[in-house]
Amino acid sequence: MSLLLSAPLLVLRFAYDIFISTLQLLGGRLLPAPRVRDVDLTGKTAIVTGANSGIGLSLAKSLAAQNATVFLACRSIQRGEDAARQISDSSSTEKSKVHVLQLDTSDLSSVRDFAKSWKSSSTAPKQIDILVHNAGISGAPPGTEITKDGFGMIYATNFLGSFLLTSLLESSLSHDARVILTSSFGQYGGIPFRIFDNQGLLPRAEKTGDSGFYAITKSMQIVFAKLLQRRWNEQSNKSSRIAHAFTPGYTYTPIFEKMSALPPAFDPVFWFLKTATMLSTPVDVGAATGLWLCTTDDPAVRNPQDGGKYWDRCVRRLATADLLEATRSQEDFDRLWSTWCKDSGARWE
Repeated sequence: MSLLLSAPLLVLRFAYDIFISTLQLLGGRLLPAPRVRDVDLTGKTAIVTGANSGIGLSLAKSLAAQNATVFLACRSIQRGEDAARQISDSSSTEKSKVHVLQLDTSDLSSVRDFAKSWKSSSTAPKQIDILVHNAGISGAPPGTEITKDGFGMIYATNFLGSFLLTSLLESSLSHDARVILTSSFGQYGGIPFRIFDNQGLLPRAEKTGDSGFYAITKSMQIVFAKLLQRRWNEQSNKSSRIAHAFTPGYTYTPIFEKMSALPPAFDPVFWFLKTATMLSTPVDVGAATGLWLCTTDDPAVRNPQDGGKYWDRCVRRLATADLLEATRSQEDFDRLWSTWCKDSGARWE
């Protein structure tokens, strides 16, 4: 009620954006695909996590087709190499411009090894122009709910590993680098304030579905984009780096095959999306907004003062993170950042 009284226009716009996004989610197949203009990315370097399938593979393929040197950061080297061959075979992309590196974002030691290998490599480019945090899961298979580091698998995979990786690679980002996070419409489904009391997002003793954890991590990604943008804007060197998050909408990708096997009553949203495949849009359509954020010169995206936003079909939408920004103090967000640093071991320079 306090938010409704203090910021009624924000609440109304938030409700409107949820309504429009819901219509687009359910009717996306009937809408024209977002049109993304090709850009020559010669000389640019991109890292895409989770790039062996789905949205990540589509983004990697499109970036490579536009002449970027693309590194597929995948948990499985074999699947990554299969994806690299698919990218090379589907276009005129030179094989020398597509590389595969091992990265498991759920394993913090793997994240550290990836960053160490990148920085010490004599062949890897010294600067990263595009960093896409796409790796993610919707649910943890039985028996894998907790990582070896002691965190919830969904929290570690979808967010914590990305947070740590960004901190480790920050010094390698170019002055105008873009950090893009694949979030989700699912971020609307969580209880926003729970982001401040995540306790590692450990699963409860009684299994009640993963969509709540998933929603929180997707909201975390957007909050992270906001805080990362604020960090860069406050630095004295006045870099032109930007951070944004986007939703691919309802795009049926392998992430749905990784859902926990729960009856509909436990996870009705995920169950519906997993079964109503006739409503889903093609993967390339879902990836279009992410590709646009990676390449466009639109001032609404490129201006650092407008960074840290959430996008749906190339349109800026309010997210749960915007409500939190309007209702919680800066000290709350500083504590949240500190929690993420403590959990991941990140040390931002």
